[in-house]
Amino acid sequence: MGNYYYLITGLQDITLEDDRLPYSVDSFREEICPSISDGDRQLVNLALEQYDRRNLMYLLARLKAGEELVLEEGTQEGALTGEQLAALIEAVRTGEPSDKDVPEYMCRFVSEYLRDEWQAFTTFPEDRLSSLFYEHAKSVRNGFVRDWFRFNQDLNNIQAAMTARRHSLPLQGLIVGDGEVAEALRTSGAKDWGLAQSVEYFERLARIQEEPDLSVRERSIDMLKWNWLEENTFFHYFTVEKLFAFLVRLDIAARWFKLDKAKGQEMFRSLIGSLKGEVAVPEEFKN
Repeated sequence: MGNYYYLITGLQDITLEDDRLPYSVDSFREEICPSISDGDRQLVNLALEQYDRRNLMYLLARLKAGEELVLEEGTQEGALTGEQLAALIEAVRTGEPSDKDVPEYMCRFVSEYLRDEWQAFTTFPEDRLSSLFYEHAKSVRNGFVRDWFRFNQDLNNIQAAMTARRHSLPLQGLIVGDGEVAEALRTSGAKDWGLAQSVEYFERLARIQEEPDLSVRERSIDMLKWNWLEENTFFHYFTVEKLFAFLVRLDIAARWFKLDKAKGQEMFRSLIGSLKGEVAVPEEFKN
């Protein structure tokens, strides 16, 4: 794992024009990936792993509909291209070896999906795929990245539990993965599932869930994630953790820019402002 002092301090400032995004997720990734180690590149690619799962589910739906296995034009790709995901599906169908760059958990899921075996685990196939991914994420050696995906799993599970309780729906099959939070949600009958004291953002998340405006609610969730990344990279100065967090926040800001330009501009300014503040040279680097 390397130190990327010159790469991080040399990142291009983002300047906004009236009707276009000057710094895209793809262009940022294309700029940094040739300059980092293979291991760190794999970690950075995980920042956009959600798109791999989303695209895989889309292609599987097309398969069931008897349609060509291609992604829609303009679809955001993660670490894997649409061609790689389509080849994965075909490889599992025919029993051929899959691409070595495709993670094993995806092969396992496609096999379960084609045989309708995922239904033994969850209510929705997307949740089964997420569960397998989070299991895979536990094997990542980088502690920051493991913590990020654990945070996301717990955050999503608590939201699912709150929504289910609000609409008097059963929780069975809705909680993804394992761990203390998942176990508490599955087994506790307490009002807060016994999590209010152990999960620091629990009360804030409860207030967010009471917001009737879906857009405001989603933006608040994204800001919760944004703040987690800022807090947990505070002492990571010029390492891959900083690049990973920057890419995730860039992706958040880009999505809001597309939905609401004013909010997107605000988040971009916050992103660049925080980045400039974060890369102040610490004492040990000044010599």
